[in-house]
Amino acid sequence: MNVALRRSWRFASGRVDGIATRPEVTLHWLLRIGCAMCFIGHGAWGVLTKAGWLPFYGVFGIPPAVAWRTMPLVGSVDIALGLTVLVFPFRALFAYMIVWTLFTALLRPLAGMGTWEFLERGGNYGPPIAFFVVASESSRKWFERVVPRPLSSATLGRASLVLRASLALLLVGHGAFALILEKAILIGHFRAIGIPADRAFLHAVGAAEILAAVAVYFRPSRTLLVGVAYWKIASELLYPISGRLRDGWEWVERGGDYVAPFALLCVLVLLDDRRAPGSARSS
Repeated sequence: MNVALRRSWRFASGRVDGIATRPEVTLHWLLRIGCAMCFIGHGAWGVLTKAGWLPFYGVFGIPPAVAWRTMPLVGSVDIALGLTVLVFPFRALFAYMIVWTLFTALLRPLAGMGTWEFLERGGNYGPPIAFFVVASESSRKWFERVVPRPLSSATLGRASLVLRASLALLLVGHGAFALILEKAILIGHFRAIGIPADRAFLHAVGAAEILAAVAVYFRPSRTLLVGVAYWKIASELLYPISGRLRDGWEWVERGGDYVAPFALLCVLVLLDDRRAPGSARSS
């Protein structure tokens, strides 16, 4: 196995400290990629137009005719911001992303879809909050390019809290979809890959996700975080598998769900390094 493949395998198995870049650099890029995927995926739905957005416009009394016309504009802005974070990240951009992702997540309960929908979007608003925390360590300027730098224990502690909380929220929210709401779409997802899903199966999946949420928040481990990452990657892939090819944008939009566990691993590795005997960077 060549060096590149070995490094890829180490990362894929959760050994974020065994790849070529420093954990600070890996953390930086994971958060950038997660934010970009969220905005590009969400923006794609705006450009394509999505009937599921109409209730959100309805919260403000905007008629469907206007909603259909403005969706592509909203989507185009989202895509532009998602690409910007990959090219030139800056603190003001993260601040906007925090506000926008929280706003769009809150629209779901405001439109009568329930609080679980807001919680399940934790992978949308968690990464930009974590990125803002990390970026604020190196610069207080709003429009200065953010580059990866060594992080203090205090900043890492705040980033850990944000990532643990967002992961726990998205797992609780998705678990409630199965355990409490018994969403029919989930049954369709599993049956599309040959799993004879029923209510009992959904209950088991939902309970497992909620238990994982508790463990992620209070006792995150490498094995658990890697398992959560691959569970989310696989379960969200069921959107395009069970539906249309364009439903792949649902998978892209949930990019924060996949990168957050690996980002948290980077934070935990860095915190362990600070706590190691003789460490000179414990402040």
